[in-house]
Amino acid sequence: MDELIQNVLNCIKKVKDELGDFYKENIYQNALRIELERMGYYCGTEVIIPIHYSGIYIGFERADIVIYQSIAPYNIKLIIELKSQSTRLTNKETVQLKKYLKNVNCERGILVNFYEVPEILCVTDESTEKILYDTLR
Repeated sequence: MDELIQNVLNCIKKVKDELGDFYKENIYQNALRIELERMGYYCGTEVIIPIHYSGIYIGFERADIVIYQSIAPYNIKLIIELKSQSTRLTNKETVQLKKYLKNVNCERGILVNFYEVPEILCVTDESTEKILYDTLR
């Protein structure tokens, strides 16, 4: 696991440990953005992910948090999609994140459900790896 992923996982753990359970997604989103920025990452929230059909722009969706390569030219290093739902993560949420990755040519993302015992998935186009919350430092 590389340094970026490990740092993001540590921030997720810090946010969950400090806030606890049952907040809405936007509360975890704002706290996680603060922690990532404290670590020196350049982040955006509710970032527009453009959707094209046959090379023509047809609309957009929004990613919860993105971490950029640098301030310019705004290459995205990682997309973080957050949930705070009472049901376990399903293929639907994984597919949503994979669409975002594809649409902005980003190689990897993290999907987190903060509800009670957090579920964390590291996602690439080819694989999905479950991270056990109890193993985080």
